[in-house]
Amino acid sequence: MFNQNCSIMKQATVNLFFDTRRDDNKIKLNVMFERKQKLFSTGIKVSKAEWERLKKNAEKESPDGKIKDDNFLDVWHKLWSRETAPLGIVPFARNITKQLGPNFTFDLFRESFENYGKVEAPPERIESDDVISMLDLKAKAMESEERLGSAASYRDTGISLRRFISSFNDADMSRFLNIPKPTKRNTQKPATILRFEHVTPDFLKAYEQWMLLYGRAAKKKKLKKGEAVAIDTPATLTTVGIYCRQLRSVFNDAITDKIVSSDLYPFGKGGYVIPAGANIKKALSKVDVMKIINYQGEPGSYEERGRDLWVFSYLSNGMNITDICNIKWKDIDRIGNSLSFVRQKTARTRKGNQVRIKINLFAESWNIINRYTNSSAPESYVFPFLDSEMTAKQKKSTVSQIVTMTNLHIRSIAKKLDIAMDITTYAARHSFATILLQSEAPIAFISQSLGHQNISTTQAYLGSFDDEKMKKYLEALI
Repeated sequence: MFNQNCSIMKQATVNLFFDTRRDDNKIKLNVMFERKQKLFSTGIKVSKAEWERLKKNAEKESPDGKIKDDNFLDVWHKLWSRETAPLGIVPFARNITKQLGPNFTFDLFRESFENYGKVEAPPERIESDDVISMLDLKAKAMESEERLGSAASYRDTGISLRRFISSFNDADMSRFLNIPKPTKRNTQKPATILRFEHVTPDFLKAYEQWMLLYGRAAKKKKLKKGEAVAIDTPATLTTVGIYCRQLRSVFNDAITDKIVSSDLYPFGKGGYVIPAGANIKKALSKVDVMKIINYQGEPGSYEERGRDLWVFSYLSNGMNITDICNIKWKDIDRIGNSLSFVRQKTARTRKGNQVRIKINLFAESWNIINRYTNSSAPESYVFPFLDSEMTAKQKKSTVSQIVTMTNLHIRSIAKKLDIAMDITTYAARHSFATILLQSEAPIAFISQSLGHQNISTTQAYLGSFDDEKMKKYLEALI
């Protein structure tokens, strides 16, 4: 039988609060959910008498008709108007809580409430087969999902293609973009639009060759023959692969949306093959890992923090720095001595089969946690680098800075320990996987520990076996 209580969904409540602390006299939203409350500024400041007057006219369809004070009426409409436009702050906020329903969080509310009063720009008009514009639109879509790393990658691909096209001479324009050579010296060049039909295997091969010569745009001017000039430098094959995969993605979207025929698809068998990056060894030996674990930096120094984050990553299934920064105390099981999390890389995708990775916490893991934690409240971050007030961009910028500093200090530590390999935070993940493999752990277990959806992804992480292991296995031949 249907239980009527099940139909009652948890929903946040929104009311006004008159903040007299520090003599601010500001009207704020008091948002409550599951016995927790937070205040959000409305930007409106009134006197105590005006506040009392507003309270008497709150929740009404319209203010008292006898009131002729234009300033008061203006404030009332800003707070309470239920007209379609402009909607008052209170009904606007309540609409947000209604839409979020039981999925309400204060962070989600803040993101929506910050859009109050902003006029949405009309959608950009682009030609449907303009490849670079499609890359920019894909970047914006990723940004709206807060997948900022992917957004940057799509945007960088578009920038790179613009640079490539700008390097064309008249012969290239004719060859790749079907733009005829100018017949007169001063003929104005037509606007160059990269269309899907232009992205042929021949175009992509030329793009790859150009990337390997000039793909990195000069950031600093260098002296050449006494003159300061900007000199572009080669990009890596890995970068070529990343940009071409983003280009392939928008090509697939265009085919799905019937913008372009699948007959024009330039990738795959018989077409352009996207290069794989060089398989550079990224994993340390267990001996070198233990050197880093046993290293003691100056307490409270950035060097100690760099060592701690690298070791915590290694001991935590190769967890990356973004995920480490986002761990909250609600993710930690003190009794089970473990933590579980969903990788930020996949948390905002629309896949329904997201993997929650479980990690066993070592004594050294707890030592590191205890050095940095400020609070053990469920919603508090374990490491004190982020806070709930930050926007997604601010969080990404903070994490990026931490990664840079960690790499700087872990390289310095490696030099002190006579470890020849160039070490970054990424090496902790590769070392975790490779050392497990060399300890004869099943690849399926390693794959599960890394949070991969398939074993083929895991195999890319696995480094080569050392000479002693190779000799041991080869002895079985005779």
